[in-house]
Amino acid sequence: MPRTSRKESQAQTRARLRSAARGEFARRGIAAASIDRISEAAGYSRGAFYANYAGKHDLLLELMAEHQRREIAAWQELLDTPGTLEQVLPALRERFDAFARNAEDTLFATELQIEALRNPEFAPRYRLFAQEIAERTLRLGEAFIARAGTSRVSAAVLGKALQSFSPQLIAEARLGIAPTGQSAGERLVAIITELLGTGRDLAAGEENPA
Repeated sequence: MPRTSRKESQAQTRARLRSAARGEFARRGIAAASIDRISEAAGYSRGAFYANYAGKHDLLLELMAEHQRREIAAWQELLDTPGTLEQVLPALRERFDAFARNAEDTLFATELQIEALRNPEFAPRYRLFAQEIAERTLRLGEAFIARAGTSRVSAAVLGKALQSFSPQLIAEARLGIAPTGQSAGERLVAIITELLGTGRDLAAGEENPA
């Protein structure tokens, strides 16, 4: 059997800790989550946890980064498929609605931001994460504009809108305060098409009077 390298072993340890942590966070929330329970569920000692992460917020930050990279990459892949923007947006709407159904991730993202504001030691690591996501959503904005062939706003503004509106739309949908009959995905697609200025509300399938 081939020997596992130190780097591969550490990657496996971190993956098991992340998997155990996601279950712990989902069941108990961040504040009540226990590093001892996370370590035990992953099959490691408390020392092994601290050999990989400074604390539970650092682990959660890695979980969130992993998830958001995957979602942005999925959107990018859809935008890279052949066809018109009109053909792609329904798939993007469905993808975002599926993402919105995971309420824990929205709560985790808010908790991490609050922790970064309160904790000067954690803040630099959160800034790196936020910068990475901002760069990825900028590229997503560029992909939307390239696909539409037009836009009322810059890629930077469109990317920031995607990043900023997404958690708010999810929260409103989960709390039942969104407009009746509209999903988070439908509302996000409507915002995207309005910012692009495509002249068509593709979420509702009606002409956009703007």
